Parts: sequence; structure tokens; C-alpha cells
Amino acid sequence: MGYFDEEENKAQEASDDMSALAEGVMSKEERAAEKARLKEEKQREKELRQREKMQKKVEKKKAKGLFVGDIEDKMNSLASDADKTAEAAGEAAEKVEEAAVKTAESTEKAAGKAADQVAAAVITEKAEDNTAEPAEGIAADDKPAEQGSEAQGEKQEAEEETGKKKRKKKNKGKDVKPEDVNIVRDLLSLIIYIGIVIFICFLIVTFVGRRTSVNGDSMNPTLQSGDSVWVNMLGYKFSDPERYDIIVFPYEENVHYIKRIIGLPGETVQITKTGDILINGKVLQEPKKFDRMTNAGVAAEPITLGPDEYFVLGDNRTNSRDSRYADVGKIKRDKIIGKAVFRLTPLKKFGKID
Repeated sequence: MGYFDEEENKAQEASDDMSALAEGVMSKEERAAEKARLKEEKQREKELRQREKMQKKVEKKKAKGLFVGDIEDKMNSLASDADKTAEAAGEAAEKVEEAAVKTAESTEKAAGKAADQVAAAVITEKAEDNTAEPAEGIAADDKPAEQGSEAQGEKQEAEEETGKKKRKKKNKGKDVKPEDVNIVRDLLSLIIYIGIVIFICFLIVTFVGRRTSVNGDSMNPTLQSGDSVWVNMLGYKFSDPERYDIIVFPYEENVHYIKRIIGLPGETVQITKTGDILINGKVLQEPKKFDRMTNAGVAAEPITLGPDEYFVLGDNRTNSRDSRYADVGKIKRDKIIGKAVFRLTPLKKFGKID
């Protein structure tokens, strides 16, 4: 092997060493990028688990009819933070990749320059004088490459640390603001809910039902004086009153009576001397036992009811002012306020009225 061949081999080996050094630098930068990517994947998985938990909470609250605006706001905030985190990680990865490319390019240029120097030394100088110089050149060029790579890595780590601090400060502010907004929303929702409840109660009291108290013993033993009952005012808008319904109707101004329907429109009602009730000439078999009447009143003679008239009696047949008396008489359909349905108080007797 000639002198020039030997020097060319040495130049090639020096070039190969510089290429290996460049590959080592790129591998280091690639490892940094891979580490950042894995960290980002872990962060995304954590955020995904958080969103799944929040979604389950939303579904449970929705099933119970509860307010879910606060959880949905947190989910939106979490999604926004995840997008920003992914964007920041992508930018960091791009910077790492750019640094790796620049470092590789500079290392390749240094290797090429060293090879050119070796080749020039082979032509112009003696073999003994030139063998050390390329090695010294390579060593001198290696050091700046390594120092540049380390400086770039330190700069990248500093940038990542600064980015983390900025994200923490940003997330800190976002953690407080949605809570303040959610408190206001919760208060508004509560106020609206109370308003709706009050409005519904007003509609029920005005158009659907009314609470009234029994005063007197005319409905003993079914109802007693002091009992509080709920009167359905809407039912007779869609159906006709039936026999044995307990109804409320006006007697005079600010005075209402509560009695039981006995005779229906078109029927003939009469009360015998023995206290039996005749409907169209037949004895009425009532489902409940009441005291026999000793006073038939105007019903001692047959009374025929009109197409919209009803005959009523109190359950306390011996002490009740009802249709047997002329001042009460037959009750017109349009005068009926409603049907007594529930006893509200006393609580021990709470329930449906028969």
C-alpha cells in the first residue's frame, strides 16, 4: 500500500468518526424528542380519564335531573388545556428536531473540512508531519460539536421548564374563574327553580285545587270539624259528578257547604218516614251505614231533579242542613266548586276521603 493510499484511509476513518459522532448527537436529540412524546401521551391519557369520569358524573346528574353546567364547563376547560398542552409539546418537538438537524449539518461540515485538510496535507507535506495534524484537527472539531450539542440540550430544557411554569400559571387562573362563574349559575338556577315551583303552586291553588277546612259536624263521621281537606277544582271540567262524591258549593257569601251527592240529574228523590232514600221509587242501598233520618224535610214528597241539578245530604243525617231544606235545595252543576279528595290534617288521618 502506498503512502497516499494510507493517508486516504486515515482521512476516510476520520470522516467516519465524525459521522458516527453526528449520529450520536442526533440519537441524543431523538431520545429527548421521544421522551417528550411519551410524556405527552401520558398527559393525554390522564386528561382522557378525567374527562371520562366527568362524563359519567354528567350522565348520573342528568338522570337525576340535576344541574350539570359546572361539570360541562370543567370538561370544556380541560379540553382547551389539553389542546394547548398538545400544541406546546408539538412546538417543543419541532424545536428539538430542528436543533438535531442543525447539529448534524454542522458536524458533517466539520467532518468534510477535516477530510479536505487531510487530503491537502497528503499533497503538500510529508507523511510524518501530516499524520498528527488531522487527528488534532478532528479532536479540535469534535469538542465544539459536543459543546454545541450540550448547550442546545440545556437551552431546550430551560425552554421546556419555562413553558411548564407558564402553563401552570395559566391553569391556575382557569381553575378559579370557572368556579366563580359556576357559583353564579347555581344561584341563578336555584332562583329560577324556586320561581317555577311558586308559579306551579299558584296555578294549582287557583285552577286545580284548593285547601279548605271543615267547620261543623254535618259530615260526621267521615269528616270532623277542624279537618283540613284538599278540593279538586279541575276534575269536573272533564267529567260529571257521581253519586256519593263529596262536593263543596256556596251556601251564601263567604260560606261554603260540604255534602255528599245522593241524587243525580233527571232522577226522582224521596225520603220515607222510616228514613229510607228512594231513587226513582227504589230504596237506595248506600255503601256506608249512616244514622236513619228522622226529618225528611221537603224530600218527604218526591223531588224531580233537572238536567243539571243534584240532591245532597250530610253524612250526619240527624244533624245536617242539606237539600232537605228549602234554603239549600237542589244544587246546580255550575255552582259546584269541586270534589273533596284528600284529608290533609290531622296527619294521622291523612289520605283519600271515601
